[in-house]
Amino acid sequence: MKPANVFLAGLGCWLPEPYPAAEAVAAGLYDATVHAESGLRGVLVAGPEAPPDMAVRAARTALERSPGGAAAIGTVLHGSTFYQGPEMWSPAAYIMRELGIGGAGGTEIRNGCNSMLTGVELAAGLLAHQPADRPDILLTTADNFNSPLFNRWNSGPMGVIAADAASSVVISPTDGFARVEAVVSRVYPQFEAMARGDEPLFPPTGSTGHRVDPVERAQQFNERVRETGGPGVADGIARACAETVRAALDEAGIKGPDLRWVLVPNGDEATTRNCATEPLGLDITRSQYEFGRDIGHASASDQFIALDHLLRTGRLDAGDHVLLFGGAPGWSAVAVVLTVHALPPWTE
Repeated sequence: MKPANVFLAGLGCWLPEPYPAAEAVAAGLYDATVHAESGLRGVLVAGPEAPPDMAVRAARTALERSPGGAAAIGTVLHGSTFYQGPEMWSPAAYIMRELGIGGAGGTEIRNGCNSMLTGVELAAGLLAHQPADRPDILLTTADNFNSPLFNRWNSGPMGVIAADAASSVVISPTDGFARVEAVVSRVYPQFEAMARGDEPLFPPTGSTGHRVDPVERAQQFNERVRETGGPGVADGIARACAETVRAALDEAGIKGPDLRWVLVPNGDEATTRNCATEPLGLDITRSQYEFGRDIGHASASDQFIALDHLLRTGRLDAGDHVLLFGGAPGWSAVAVVLTVHALPPWTE
């Protein structure tokens, strides 16, 4: 998709303090070998904050930074990966009530760690159909992985340790600090079982009180692939990443070396190189890998936390191209290409 007149007009994040990875190792929470190989320094860990409340905090910042504010919001899209609150309940409606947004549409996006990037794609399609007096769309996401049903310190491949955070973006059809040049999303269903493993589809894992274990599920899937002589999963995922990113760059009319920054999920250095920077002919210093070593993998917020950091620290200029890329269960891949339109007044 190459949308017309789609801008990021506001951006806000809420981040708790990082928990040092070395302390997690000393406490027996985090494997010492994995820690040494991952390069992780710290992980954002929230207390008992409910994810929708975290999202409200991030959204207030995004709305304060957006020219239209809450009064211009015609739709609210809330994305999530982990539990948000009571089952059979609407976190999007809660967020709207807390923000004082009425007379607007709203719903929840459940596309895992791609929920915010998927939100950009959906917003680009919805933007032309918003009410004239409420032209903007608010995206929010938040996750808190403090749960007896989940072990954040063993939650993914090397370097992927689940972190708690929230982020929010205002999408506008009129103006903003960055323009959306292209969005490409693809699902590679041959990898669907990587996030399911051998678990039954019913009853749902959470309802039975069993722990959600993405690592065990992936190991079960990989073992089945090896037994059947299928292609390597890691290579297949890397090809899917590269294919999706190339399609987005083609839509935007630019090439890899034109990118100022490549913002991807926070993980280990090898994965960042293999799946993100090297296929584009870029050095890892074009990513925010170093910054992410103090964050952990904050589900759907990683790319927007990094974008906020780059803006606030003066590391972006008007005309810069930025790639936001993510992967999620499905296997889902989403690539968004931005061009910085004008530096916002809230940057340092």
